[in-house]
Amino acid sequence: MKNQSLIEVLFRFYGVLYVFIYIGFILLISLAHSSINIVSILAILVPFIILLLFVLVLSKSKYLNVSSERKTKNKLKHIAMIGSIPTIVCMVMLGINEYKSSFKTNRWLTSLSERVYMVDNLLSTYDLKGKTKSEVIELLGAPTDTGYFKTKTNIVYYLGNERGLISIDSEWLVIDFDEGERVVNYSVRTD
Repeated sequence: MKNQSLIEVLFRFYGVLYVFIYIGFILLISLAHSSINIVSILAILVPFIILLLFVLVLSKSKYLNVSSERKTKNKLKHIAMIGSIPTIVCMVMLGINEYKSSFKTNRWLTSLSERVYMVDNLLSTYDLKGKTKSEVIELLGAPTDTGYFKTKTNIVYYLGNERGLISIDSEWLVIDFDEGERVVNYSVRTD
């Protein structure tokens, strides 16, 4: 009887912890705009796997009352199914963020506030160094008309509000050219 009550107490404690873990995951995914990678998938799956192990241990427990065993096992199955919902929500959120962060010229041109999420994919996919000014404009469209970071030898693109928990400033893509109008340097800057 002691073991049963200890397992049940641990299971109830983990149930509360499980809810807070997934609330944290949902907040982190939305605020940090996390996308799919091995770490994020493992982080989301581990609490669910632990929940399933608890359910398995409780369903195989010798201490279950025979008359209520079937009822308890059904209850544990329902807990496992309901427990999968936050995992699925987090996976869908990661997938949406992954889609939003992949660079596509037409999305770059139409979703100005989401450029901040596409810029990393842009810079890792396209090597801008050595490209001509006209090639850059063909890829990214007309530069933003702004005085921020603007010089005679560069063009500037507005990316959106800075990433992070508190977005006070904006992020900008600054692309520097040489005398022959070829890219020599580029950087993401915050105003």
